[in-house]
Amino acid sequence: MPRQSKASAGTAQLGLFNVEDYLKTAPCVPLLRQKVDEWRGKGYPGATEVTRDLLRWWFQTDHRLPNGRIFAYHSSQREAIETLIYVYEVAKVRTRRDLLTEFARQSGEIRLPPDDDFARYCTKMATGSGKTKVMSLAVAWQYWNAVMGGNEQEYAKTFLLLAPNVIVLERLKTDFAGGHIFQADPVMPEHLRYLWDLDCVMRGDGQRAHSEGLLLLTNIQQLYERPDKGNGEEPEPLAAVLGPKGPAAQSESADFIERIRKRGGPMLVINDEAHHTHDEDNGWNEVIHRLSEDTPIAAQLDFSATPRFQKGALFPWTISDYPLKQAIIDGVVKRPYKGVADIHETPSEYASIKYEGYLVAGVHRWREYREQLAGVGKRPLLFIMLNSTDEADDVGEFLRAKFPEDFAGDRTLVIHTKSNGDIKEKDLDRARKVAREVDEADCPVNAIVSVLMLREGWDVQNVTVVVGLRPYTAKANILPEQTIGRGLRLMFRGQGVGYTERVDIIGNRAFLDFVEDLEKLEQLELGKFEVGKDKLTILTIQPATEKAAFNIAIPKLTPVLQRKKSLSEEIAALDVNRFMCPPLPKKPGDAAEQTFHYEGYDFITLEREFSREYTLPPPGTANEVIGYYARLIAKDLKLPAQFAALVPKVREFFAEKAFGEPVHLDEPQIIQAMARPAVAFVVKKLFTNALRSQIVEELEPQLLTDARTLADCAPFPFSNPNAVEGHKCILNYAPCSNDFERAFGRFLDGAGDIVAWCKIPDSFGFTIEYTDQSASLRYYYPDFVGITADGTHWVIETKGMESVEVAYKDKAARLWCDNATELTGVRWEYIKVPQKDFYAMQPADFGDITLMR
Repeated sequence: MPRQSKASAGTAQLGLFNVEDYLKTAPCVPLLRQKVDEWRGKGYPGATEVTRDLLRWWFQTDHRLPNGRIFAYHSSQREAIETLIYVYEVAKVRTRRDLLTEFARQSGEIRLPPDDDFARYCTKMATGSGKTKVMSLAVAWQYWNAVMGGNEQEYAKTFLLLAPNVIVLERLKTDFAGGHIFQADPVMPEHLRYLWDLDCVMRGDGQRAHSEGLLLLTNIQQLYERPDKGNGEEPEPLAAVLGPKGPAAQSESADFIERIRKRGGPMLVINDEAHHTHDEDNGWNEVIHRLSEDTPIAAQLDFSATPRFQKGALFPWTISDYPLKQAIIDGVVKRPYKGVADIHETPSEYASIKYEGYLVAGVHRWREYREQLAGVGKRPLLFIMLNSTDEADDVGEFLRAKFPEDFAGDRTLVIHTKSNGDIKEKDLDRARKVAREVDEADCPVNAIVSVLMLREGWDVQNVTVVVGLRPYTAKANILPEQTIGRGLRLMFRGQGVGYTERVDIIGNRAFLDFVEDLEKLEQLELGKFEVGKDKLTILTIQPATEKAAFNIAIPKLTPVLQRKKSLSEEIAALDVNRFMCPPLPKKPGDAAEQTFHYEGYDFITLEREFSREYTLPPPGTANEVIGYYARLIAKDLKLPAQFAALVPKVREFFAEKAFGEPVHLDEPQIIQAMARPAVAFVVKKLFTNALRSQIVEELEPQLLTDARTLADCAPFPFSNPNAVEGHKCILNYAPCSNDFERAFGRFLDGAGDIVAWCKIPDSFGFTIEYTDQSASLRYYYPDFVGITADGTHWVIETKGMESVEVAYKDKAARLWCDNATELTGVRWEYIKVPQKDFYAMQPADFGDITLMR
C-alpha cells in the first residue's frame, strides 16, 4: 500500500501506519501453528517427560477451583505456551535469526535487530485474553524441568519479570505477590507440589534465606535511570494515581541485580507490555543485555497485545498470535459496538458545551446499562476521554452539575495531573484507592474522565460505554487496539453465564476515524447502534416466583471418585509374567529384534521414534536402569511416592519376563539391552497400562448437604437466541444454547407427562465426576432435569455428535442417579437423547423418549 502524503491523509490518519503490515501476522506464525498442531496431535514427541506431564495436567485434566467453579485454560493460552515449548524444547531454536530461517514464510524484507545473543520470542495475545496465565505456565515449565529434568544449564530457576511502569507493576503484583497465581490456578500437578520452592520477590521485598527458585518482579525504571520527559510525549496520569515512577533507587537496582548474579545459572526474562521494547537501543533492552554479560539468559519472552514497530509491522520474532478479532469471536473479550449519531459539535472553548451532545448521549446509554444490569449485581462504568486536563475538569463539573443523582461528588473520578505530571499529594491516596477498587460493587464511582485511554495495566472490567472526544496523533504513539483496550475486559469472566458482553463507543468524527482504523487492521466490522434510537436490552434469566410449583431440587452428593495416594498393594500384586509383550532383543540385530512388534510398531521404528525422548546416560549397573524406569512410571502415574514399590517389580519384569526367558541382570549385554529407548517406551507402557485403571478408587457416597433447588439459582445475563420461555420451568427462560436444545425444551414443556423441567444453567454448578479413557478425573454438566407425573426425577443429556468420552459420562450419570435414589429415597433416572433419534421419533410425550434407552 503506497504511503499517504500528509495532504491526502485527511482525518483518517492512515499515514500513521502501514495498514498492510498490520493485516499480516508475523512471518513465523503460520508455519509454527501448523507444526504445533501436528506435534500436539502426536502426543508431544520430543518434549521432556516433565513437560508432557505438565501439558497433560494443564490441558487434558478438568480442574475445580476452591470455590467449586470449574476452571479451564483457554485454547489461546494453550497455543501460546505450547508454541513456546515447541520452539525452545523441541525445535531448539535459540536465536531470532534461526527462528526466521526455520519458520518464516513471508516474502519481502524482514526487520531483524542486530543483537541476537540469546533466545528471544514474542507472544502476541489480545488485550484481556489472559497473557499473565501464560507467563505463570512458562515459569512452571522452566522451573520443573530445571529441578526434575536434570538440565539446569538449559532451563531456568531464576526469573526476572519486568513491567514498563508502576501501573502494570501493580497489576502483576496481584497475581505474583506471595506466589498467588501458582496457588490459585491449577499450575501445579498435585504430585509435583512437594518440589515447588519458588520465592516470589516483589520490588522492595526482602528475600528468603534460601529457595530453589526465585522470581523477581519490578518495573524496568528501577533498573535504569530514565531522563525526564521533555519530548512532548503525553503525561501518564495513571502512573501518578497508582504511584509515581520516580528515578531508579540505586540501592534497590543494585540489590536486584546482585541477587541475580549470586544465583548463577540461566535466567528467564519475561517482559510484560513488551511493545515498549520496539527500539533495540532503548534503555529496557540495554538493561537486559547488560544482565546477560554476567548471567546467562535461557530466553527472553516478550508479551504484548500490540508488539509492533512504530510504523505498524509486527516484531518478526513473534511465535504465536491471538488477534483481537479472534478474541471477540471467541467471546474472550467484549464485542465493541460503534454508536451512529447525528450529533454536531457546538463552537465553544468549553468542552462541556462543545461536546454536550456526545456527553448526554453517553450518559443516557450508561443509564440503559445500569437499568439492564441491576438484576445481576453489576455496576456499569462510563469512560470519557478528552484533550486536556482543563477539558477533563470542565466535563467532570458538567456531569456533577447536570446529573447530580448519578455523578455528583465522588461518583465521578477525574484523572489528571499538575504541570509536573503528579496528582496533588492530598488527593493521591484516595485516587489510588478508587482506581484499584472501581470494579467493586460498593465503589461509588460511575464515571471516569481522563486525558488518556489508560493504555495498559489497569484492568477495568465494568466499562460499558466509552465516549471519545479527542484526536490521536502519531506523536501520541497510541495504537488503535489500545484506544478501546481498557473497555474490552469481561465483567462475567469464567461465570458460565452464556452472555456475549459488549462495550459501546460514542465519539466525535476524529475519534471514530481512529477506531475505524482498528476495523481495517483487524479485518473486522464492529457492530453499530443508533444513538438514542436502538434501546439496549439484556435478557436476565432468573427464578420466577410465580412458578414456584415447578421448582426442582438436586441433591448434593460427596464425590464417589478420587485418585489414590498409594498403589503399593496393587503394585505388589502385579503378575509381570502376564504382561502381553513379545520378547525384547538382547542385542542389536538378533532374531527378537527382527520379529518384535508392539502396538503396531516394530523395534527399529520404536528406536527411531523415541531416541530423543528416552535417552539414558551410559548405565553402569542394572540398578541404575531399573531406578530410571521406576521413576519414569511413577511420574507418568502422577504417584512419585510409589518409586520404592515399583523398583522390585521392574527388576522382576526384566529378570523373568522381558527377554522371553530368565536372565542375569548383571551381564553387560543385558544392561545395554535394558537401556535402549524402545525398551523404555515398552516398559513404561506395560506398567502404566496395568496400573492406570487402579489409580482412581470409588468412595461410598454420602448426602453432603440439603438439596440445592433451581429456585436458588442466582440471576445471570443471557444472549443466546435459543432461550425458551417455558410454562413448567422455574426460570423465566430456560438457557438453551442451540437449536436442538431449544426444540427439546419446548417438547418437555408441552409433554403431558412432564410436571416440571429445566435446562440446568452452567452457573448453577451441578457437575458429575467421571474418569476418561486415560483414567483422569473429569467433570461434565448435564443438560436438563425433569420430573414425570409418577414422581421420577430425570437427568437428561441431549446429544448431537458422540465422542469416546460420552460412554464414560453415561456410566457416571447412571451411577450418580443410583446413589441419589438410595440416599434420598427419591427415584432418579438417567437418559440420553440422541438428536437424530429425537427428530426421527417425533415423540408425543416423555414416555416415548424412555423407549430410547
